[in-house]
Amino acid sequence: SLYAPPLMTSLYALLRERCGLSLREAADLHGVSHDSVVSWSSGRRRPPTGVIAELRALYVRIENAADQIVAMADEAGPDITIELGLASDDAEAQSIGWPYVGAQAAALGVGAALIDNPVTIVPRGSTAATAAAADRHDRRRSRRD
Repeated sequence: SLYAPPLMTSLYALLRERCGLSLREAADLHGVSHDSVVSWSSGRRRPPTGVIAELRALYVRIENAADQIVAMADEAGPDITIELGLASDDAEAQSIGWPYVGAQAAALGVGAALIDNPVTIVPRGSTAATAAAADRHDRRRSRRD
């Protein structure tokens, strides 16, 4: 094959990428310098205790969100297009509980990969269906607060 996938040199790099985080976003998430994340990603240095656990916890959230997409598709039926709303920026992603748009996009991607339905990705709240889903999420969130 002409395509050779990039070599993963560390568990940290693998998890960071699966969580949809750029180097800058990971540095911000962990409260460290960009150079630290580059060192962890390359395998030159090991991340401090808790950093891998933090990424694993984020990936569990991604999997849980993907499970919700699967449930939505099961409820809708096999030929119904599933509309998924993606935050327009990091601030909006953070308002719905994701650290960055990339992490939410990772969740949508995993969910879309697990279903046979056609999928449309739209800006969150831009259609009646995504607006209704955003409203449901906001109501659930306000009940928890």
